[in-house]
Amino acid sequence: MADQKVNIKVTTQGATKAKQEMGGLSGSISKMGKAVGIATTAYFGARGLISGLSSIITLAGEQEQAEKKLSFALGRTSKALLDQATALQKTTRFGDEATIAQMGFLASIGFTEEKIQQVIPVAMDLAEATGMSLESAVRNTAKTFSGMAGELGELVPQIRELTAEQMKAGDAVTVMGDLFEGQASAQAETLTGKLEQTKNAVGDAGESLGELLAPTVILTANAVAFLSDKLVNGAKFIGDLIIGEETATEVTNEFAGSQKKLAEETE
Repeated sequence: MADQKVNIKVTTQGATKAKQEMGGLSGSISKMGKAVGIATTAYFGARGLISGLSSIITLAGEQEQAEKKLSFALGRTSKALLDQATALQKTTRFGDEATIAQMGFLASIGFTEEKIQQVIPVAMDLAEATGMSLESAVRNTAKTFSGMAGELGELVPQIRELTAEQMKAGDAVTVMGDLFEGQASAQAETLTGKLEQTKNAVGDAGESLGELLAPTVILTANAVAFLSDKLVNGAKFIGDLIIGEETATEVTNEFAGSQKKLAEETE
């Protein structure tokens, strides 16, 4: 009978201690879960913010790069061409940065400002009518000024009827302008076109914000690292405010200690 009472007492005491340690373990798990949640949110929040900042600054950088290439090729900044790119973005699905990039290509092979203004809208109509990319349409159109029909000779029979001299004089552009005029603006009125225009408008907003956030437009690796460190430190500070004075390390140690005590009591 005595042994039975002793066993019951020992079992009861062990169960009580185990229950207490289980409670401590539960509290530690709860705190650890909160800490992990805060850390996870802070990490992905900081990552998302850095990614977003990098994206909009990249947009601004691409725009500036395209404009600089055009200015360098022309030997000056052409407000007329930049204005044309902006105007075409409003009536077609082609973003102004893509248009400026193609203007820069034409300028680099010797096209004048006036000739670029003539070629770009025709190339856009050609791209929409044939399914070419804008880049391919511009390059194929440019070839005709060398007296070569190239790929366009297969797509547009009327161009094959032109002599080399006529193509060099720009007659191929005139022919394509007459055949495909309005294709680019018509495609901009479709659902896909409207979505592209919306995307371009959002891109412009991103470019403007990127220019404000990065005066030099180019975000260096050191700047990214600096910004990342500040965001992480800020997230840690907020996390400490939420979970109290205990750090993640202390919470982890408390969790491990409660787990060990529970194991001992179970034994």
